[in-house]
Amino acid sequence: MGEEFLKKKGIIVNYLASDLLQKKKGDRVQSVTEYQNKYKVARGTVQNAWSFLKEIDAIKVKSHGHMGTFIEEINYNILQEYALSDTILGTMTLPYSRLYEGLATGIYEAFKENKIKLNLAYIRGSKERVRSILNKTYRFAIVSKFAANQAIKNGEPIEITLDFGQHTYLSEHVLLFRDKKKKSIEKGMKIAIDYSSIDQQLLTKAVVNETQVEFVEMQGHQIVSSLQNGSIDAGIWNFDEIRDKNHQGLYAVPLEGSEMEQEMSTSVIITHTEETSMKAFFQKSVDKERILTIQKEVCEGRLIPQY
Repeated sequence: MGEEFLKKKGIIVNYLASDLLQKKKGDRVQSVTEYQNKYKVARGTVQNAWSFLKEIDAIKVKSHGHMGTFIEEINYNILQEYALSDTILGTMTLPYSRLYEGLATGIYEAFKENKIKLNLAYIRGSKERVRSILNKTYRFAIVSKFAANQAIKNGEPIEITLDFGQHTYLSEHVLLFRDKKKKSIEKGMKIAIDYSSIDQQLLTKAVVNETQVEFVEMQGHQIVSSLQNGSIDAGIWNFDEIRDKNHQGLYAVPLEGSEMEQEMSTSVIITHTEETSMKAFFQKSVDKERILTIQKEVCEGRLIPQY
């Protein structure tokens, strides 16, 4: 066989494996002709790729005549080795809290258990992480459910692939004041706002409402130090960092619970709508409860974070 044919066969094996990852036992599979037209390759290339997947026991099918060909047995572990053959690039926020450290540790363990290499990049700001998925720079991203739903409402081609549930992203947001006598936003205050964070930006504007204040733009991780040096009067931030790092001299006021806050506390994995193999991997091969157990163990100090 020529080198070009082998290269094409490898690409089609990858395509077929990615397609099959989305199916289950009993599902109908497309015919060789349908795959040939779909991938714009020769019939023999598709047939050889099919034969290869059958030989390595990734798939077993049976023809039912004019009704089509249906899956009798399917091995997702084998399929994902060929659908996700390269190192997977994902992104999440910098693990500055135990919840984030636990989530990163659990995600790495999930890939390790599935024998897939993972490289997580840590990017501050949910807007940038969403953009990285739209640009297909990364194959998945971890953001809050609120940030994901905002992007989806805006018509962005992303979808929630895995939902970890409430309080897996953060325990709660709090309103931090420099002056312990203050309990609410007042006219003329300097208020921190992080325009790179969908959650922090919208939550800040909701809390400020129509009060006349001066917004001071900064990244979220700068809010604590800015309060301590007196350059701002108040700011909304993740309570987990305040608790985990035992910051002194800051006065936290809990925010009223809302559906928006619930979604902001929820971690989700998002993928591009065209990223079918990654979506299938998370939904079929990743043990969500195992990740949550690891996150809990890290938070409780019973497991050393590794990421």
